[in-house]
Amino acid sequence: MRIMSNLEYSFIVSELQPLVGKHFDKIRKVPLGYRFRIGDVHLFVQPGIRLHRTVYIEETETEDKFVQKTNAELDNARLLSIRQINNDRIIGFSFDKGDLIFEMFGKGNCILVQDGKTLVAMKEESWSDREIKRGVEYKPPKPSTVVSLRDALTDRYVIIALLKLPLGKEYAQEVLSRSGIDEKTPGNKLTDQQIESIEREIKQLIDEAKPVIFLKGSKPVEFGLIHFSSKKGLEKKDMASLNEAADLFYWENKGIDRSSVEKLERRMHEQKQRLDELEQEETGLKAAGDYIYAHYDEIDKIISESRSAALDSLEQKLQSMKVKIEKVDKKNKSIELEV
Repeated sequence: MRIMSNLEYSFIVSELQPLVGKHFDKIRKVPLGYRFRIGDVHLFVQPGIRLHRTVYIEETETEDKFVQKTNAELDNARLLSIRQINNDRIIGFSFDKGDLIFEMFGKGNCILVQDGKTLVAMKEESWSDREIKRGVEYKPPKPSTVVSLRDALTDRYVIIALLKLPLGKEYAQEVLSRSGIDEKTPGNKLTDQQIESIEREIKQLIDEAKPVIFLKGSKPVEFGLIHFSSKKGLEKKDMASLNEAADLFYWENKGIDRSSVEKLERRMHEQKQRLDELEQEETGLKAAGDYIYAHYDEIDKIISESRSAALDSLEQKLQSMKVKIEKVDKKNKSIELEV
């Protein structure tokens, strides 16, 4: 499964800034993760894999404790800020009633924090230096990235040093490819000229970053923020936003369980059939109502006479009036008419 990188999350967060000031409206458990809405925008989070805006609405699953508690506590909460924490794969949505924290590294986690403490989490976890547990102060992990390349260089492969920067593996490999440097070159063996070349390529990559999706035929097979040299043989399509590119890629590559979508589509088809039936019934009832209204005096006369006349006598009168009799029940003394 394609995992989103630090650099991509920084763009996602930037693109979502217009949501600030809008209100939280429900989080739902869905196949592979959660879908929640802020204002009129739906967002999808698959813990440890991806977080982005989505236009694809799939069938919901049974609520878990995280969904129940979050919906109760953040009902109509106003969004104050969206931020990437420590340049890491951690995204925080701060509301006036609490914070939603999405840790997107490892297998991922979703945490609701109030007054600095964990109120509920998708799963409780514990490490030597921090703990995610109800009532315990929430602390993000210590920063795993550095800002300066020179601070990251050691006697290990240069690619390992670049992975300490807030980029992502694919982007680190692209930087080295453009610099003409083998990724297995020991970091402490790089010349000043090579280091400057890497730094220059990193800056240029970030400055020129623009959402793009890669197609094989008509199928999206990758997305990102640059035209990866490793994807030279693929068609490239610039996208309006990284959110849109990620949403399309994961949807088309079954990042969402297609079987649940098909089930929802069947249900919608059944509902449409039932709606058509109800509309036909409505048409028939309206015609009957119009007939009764148009023949009100005659029908009123029939009702009045039925109260005093014998059943056989009433049946004869109705026949003489050319009223179609549907059913005569002499035992229960009733007559059904067709209008």
